[in-house]
Amino acid sequence: MPELSRGQQLALLQLADIVANSNGALDILELAAESKSKGYIWVHLSLETKDYRTRNGLAFRDRERISLHLPPDFPLKKPDINFNHMRFIGTPHVQWGSSICLYQSGETEYDPCDGMFGFFDRVEQWMRAAGKGELDPDDAPLHPPVAYTTSSTTFVVRADTPTGIADDGIWIGRADLRKVRVDRFDLVGWTKLDDWGDADPGHPIAAAILFDKPLATEFPTKVNDLIKLVENAGLSFGLLYSLLRIFSLVGSEEDPRYFVLGAPMRRKATGEPLRPHLTVWEIGPDTLKTLRAMVRSKGEDEAARDELVKWMVNSGVRWCDVLEDRPEIVNRRDGGTLLATLSGKRVLLLGCGALGSAVAEMVLRSSAVKLQLIDYGIVKPGILVRQRYADSDIGLAKANALQAHLQAIGLECVVTADKVNLANQALCRFDFKEWDLVIDTTASASVAHRIEEELKTQSLPIPMLSISVSAAAENGSVLVKMPQFNGGPNHIARQAKVKAFAKDAGHSLVKAFWPERKTVKVFQPEPGCSAPTFIGSAADIDHHAAGLLNIGLSRIESLAPDAASMDLVAALWLRAGDNKRYRLSYTFKGYAHHRERRHGYAVLRSDVAALDMTAELKRIARTRSDNVETGGLIFGVIDDAHQVIWIDSVSGPPPDSTASETQFLCGTAGTKELNAFKSVASGKSSRFIGIWHTHPISRGRPSQDDLHAILELLHFQEFPPRQVVMLIVGYAATRREDNYYLYRRNEFVLIARHEEDGGGQQ
Repeated sequence: MPELSRGQQLALLQLADIVANSNGALDILELAAESKSKGYIWVHLSLETKDYRTRNGLAFRDRERISLHLPPDFPLKKPDINFNHMRFIGTPHVQWGSSICLYQSGETEYDPCDGMFGFFDRVEQWMRAAGKGELDPDDAPLHPPVAYTTSSTTFVVRADTPTGIADDGIWIGRADLRKVRVDRFDLVGWTKLDDWGDADPGHPIAAAILFDKPLATEFPTKVNDLIKLVENAGLSFGLLYSLLRIFSLVGSEEDPRYFVLGAPMRRKATGEPLRPHLTVWEIGPDTLKTLRAMVRSKGEDEAARDELVKWMVNSGVRWCDVLEDRPEIVNRRDGGTLLATLSGKRVLLLGCGALGSAVAEMVLRSSAVKLQLIDYGIVKPGILVRQRYADSDIGLAKANALQAHLQAIGLECVVTADKVNLANQALCRFDFKEWDLVIDTTASASVAHRIEEELKTQSLPIPMLSISVSAAAENGSVLVKMPQFNGGPNHIARQAKVKAFAKDAGHSLVKAFWPERKTVKVFQPEPGCSAPTFIGSAADIDHHAAGLLNIGLSRIESLAPDAASMDLVAALWLRAGDNKRYRLSYTFKGYAHHRERRHGYAVLRSDVAALDMTAELKRIARTRSDNVETGGLIFGVIDDAHQVIWIDSVSGPPPDSTASETQFLCGTAGTKELNAFKSVASGKSSRFIGIWHTHPISRGRPSQDDLHAILELLHFQEFPPRQVVMLIVGYAATRREDNYYLYRRNEFVLIARHEEDGGGQQ
């Protein structure tokens, strides 16, 4: 008896326990026999199988002899099990004529902790299924046939097989190939023999024969047996011989030729029709030389004929390794994921820096069909620590270098690149009929402002994501704008900030993205002469790029067409403080859009402000009369850069205000304190910008009293503002209409003189 390892001793101990409790169903015939494999031993057994036998499955005898091949490192490595005969050759899940295939994936299905007990449970399941003929049930994927590889050439099958098989049950043509390297071809198309045209199409080809019936679960190893196999499937020897001769004349005389054989023996999912399993037969240059001699001599070369007969009778079949990538039989490894939603999509990527270069590769691998890269920068030495570039790219345009990197991956996506300055022109340079999604990874304030400005005059009919990280790459943010949301990235970020300070002002994420100015530390890779950036590693960036992209894509799936969102996410490796939330999420609709009457500014008014005014109108009507004027203060911001007036909230009348049916005089009691509160509560994003009041039964036009109120605000305060907004709600008691006016200190004298001349306010 050979020396046994500790694992083999355990296997025999467990096996003895199984035999002792099997009631004679399992017997040991020979224990620990020698094996030719180093360290292995054989254990020969007899298994009672008559109870597994039915009319539909394998023709088991009452008992079958089986053998265990035990590795020395059992149970970490599973045993192999074989029949001691070849009666079941060709049966699914019986390989090499006798080896029993118990597991689809031994890596996931075999548990070393179960040892021999779990292994023989699997034997029991296999035998029962084999006896019923259910090893390959109709509602499950088929076990693929086996062709034992002897060639060093690999074929990667990209193209789905043709669907139309001729009436005789055979499709004959060629497989169109792309040579990737000396030992690899990609099968990228199929051409029927009738459509062939030129004998030499200008790219590598292989003969292709597809049958409408299964061939074998184990393909022959001898040429003579292969010829018999295809003859039985309906391909005559004469036709096979003709194809061999034709293909011997195509291409270089120094290269092999290839035959692709297909038979319906694969199923991807329940209910789907069978699709061809493909094998590739390689024929060497010496055999091709003999075939060419036969062709050129018109069959008169006796030496060549003898050599050909000898090849057919005695030679082995050289099978190539076939790796499948056909959609018709392969399930994508990213199927059902968020990134898979980009499959078939056209993506415009703004920015090819740290986040952009990572996101670009993720988009490419999602099976997007088109990706355009936009960036104005060049590759510099320092960025190699966290961006997807190489030393050889230094000095090149980022967009072009990233394009080359992505194209080298070899996936079917059209990648283009442009070196343009988005701060000068952003969205307006693109035709969005050509795109399905915009991803902005520039993290550039100037680009965001340019996009905001352009969206005032053009629509963006597709979703947009904007991804960025905080100063130390500890936190990330993703902003999503849906097509019908009225506003751009600055609009969304501002709304998010107001919400964040209202709900989560003390959270570390809020402090990270909207820090106090005095706490901001600028990092320059080359102090004094380089643009400020953030500190972060390749690991930091890849984590944020992947996570934020997924969050953004999930938002696109869930948001309404007129909504937007912003998510702030802390890195999972950070120590959680008092607040253990790693993510803050804000969603919103756009502010209501109005037009200011004097300067043409856009007025964006929040729902909160509208509700505040409505509440005050109801209060005055309830406590006094809806014919009594009322009003209060307006809080927000006046953005001259984009000519936008933001109205976030309004107050009711200060306590020292006076109101009647003919006049409203806004008081000042407590207004400084209220303004300070609003500023702090919004992270200094919202402050006093003007006053509002009602005209219950008249149009919302400024009166002399209104202009005097503006004069007081702009000229007769200790710290007067440069400009203020007046909102007059006309016909407030019946059909409310909002009228906005922007007044500036340096123009007010001219306005007052115009009133004195009797011209009226326009």
